[in-house]
Amino acid sequence: MRTSIGRIALLATLAAVVAAFAAGCGAAPPTPTAPAAATQTAATATPLPTATDRPAVTQRFEFGDDAVVDTALVGTNDKYINPGAVIEVNGVLHMFANSFSNWPDRIRVPHLTSEDGVTWTWDDEAELLDSADSGMFPMADPGIDVSTGYVADDGTWVLYFETAQRGSPWEVWRMTAPASQGPWTVDDAPALPVGAAGTFDAGGVQWPSIVRVGDRWAMYYTGIGTAGRGTGDIGVAFSEDGVTWAKESAPALVATEAWEVGQVDRPRVVATDGGLVMVYAGLDLTTRGIATSTDGVAWTKLPGPNIERTDFPLAGGSWDAVLLHRDGELEYFLEIGGQTTKIYRSTLAWP
Repeated sequence: MRTSIGRIALLATLAAVVAAFAAGCGAAPPTPTAPAAATQTAATATPLPTATDRPAVTQRFEFGDDAVVDTALVGTNDKYINPGAVIEVNGVLHMFANSFSNWPDRIRVPHLTSEDGVTWTWDDEAELLDSADSGMFPMADPGIDVSTGYVADDGTWVLYFETAQRGSPWEVWRMTAPASQGPWTVDDAPALPVGAAGTFDAGGVQWPSIVRVGDRWAMYYTGIGTAGRGTGDIGVAFSEDGVTWAKESAPALVATEAWEVGQVDRPRVVATDGGLVMVYAGLDLTTRGIATSTDGVAWTKLPGPNIERTDFPLAGGSWDAVLLHRDGELEYFLEIGGQTTKIYRSTLAWP
């Protein structure tokens, strides 16, 4: 997860953080207040296959040279922007980006549209969501971060965000609107609260990614242990209606590879004709890998990583992302930069 230190300082000290983790060090966050956990079901996840069982992937994501979205385009002129949630409707992509200048701090969420994923247009008539609006976002302390969304069968637009807080463990919340431009209404309670004491997500739930699996919704998310950074696993919760969620008690994905450095983070999941595909990060957010699943519970990791810092079109770090599957390609939008960030687009052919 992002820490409360500055993003520039994070880039400069990443090697030290990784070394400290390897030595068993790291600062622990405050003890969570442990709100009531979502209903948990018996674990059904199976052990991950061994490396010799995993199919080989020789392709890597390829990035375009130029950014596709920056804060000048959306009129906020903040320092940083990430892609938030991207929803495809009738061939049009709708991006609900997160724009901000400090982390965690005030976050504004503009709406953009695109038909090709390369050229984006800011919808200046849409409601500009703002975490500083305490009436709408009383849980923001001080920010929110939109992470995933979809359009329900009845036409309702749905976005999920995590609380970007300085102290308390993060939670996942839901908001809805009759159209992409709003107006948006936030639910009265979190959709996915922090896990109970002793669970793998007792230190926070964040970075949700929602996909349809059969006749129900699946939400993949990073669960943080009470020891803080370096204790991340990827969990899953299922829902029949997109409102009430039941967590699986065991993580869906845990760190097993050397490049993950003991943590898996920021799952982004899409459905393809051959099953589900997940792109996820390790402890070093500049390094990302791929996993696949046919049932949404058991996952197979492909040899990775499939994205590294050397693949970026510029020097810098990376943070939040969105994954799509369109026209035979995985389409990955990634926040990259240093003193400022922009959104870059990468693709990987995927049957």
